[in-house]
Amino acid sequence: MPELNDSVKATGSVRKQLFDESGVCIYDHTDSNLIVTVGKAFLATYLASGTPPFMSFIGLGTGSAAPTLGDTNLQTPLPTRVAGTLSSPSSAVWQNVATFGAGVDTGAITEAGLFSASSGGTMFARNVFSVVNKGAGNSLVVTWQVTVS
Repeated sequence: MPELNDSVKATGSVRKQLFDESGVCIYDHTDSNLIVTVGKAFLATYLASGTPPFMSFIGLGTGSAAPTLGDTNLQTPLPTRVAGTLSSPSSAVWQNVATFGAGVDTGAITEAGLFSASSGGTMFARNVFSVVNKGAGNSLVVTWQVTVS
């Protein structure tokens, strides 16, 4: 499987404008800024506790096509998206842990996605992997982490 660029970076810019007494702009300059370590840690913590919660659902599927930047859903989604437990287990890391219990989305699982809603909504990330055969009596725990770097 090809190497995917899965890094998440926080970037920004700062624009400064100075106007004279007549309202004419006499200075206009934009610079990039540095997102500091504690700011990254705050963002990860906020994602875990914000309202509404950030990407609180994980879905499974049976598709095998490689993820692309244009994906908006799983290739072959199974019917259930599970609300996970959101946390920030360490500095600059956001985490969602979802448990697909016995009888939920059984079969040859090959893809997972991170979503904003139990149906519809926005997909934030998609992962394709070797088949995991989930039987009717099995539980599958999916732990999704996003690192703000």
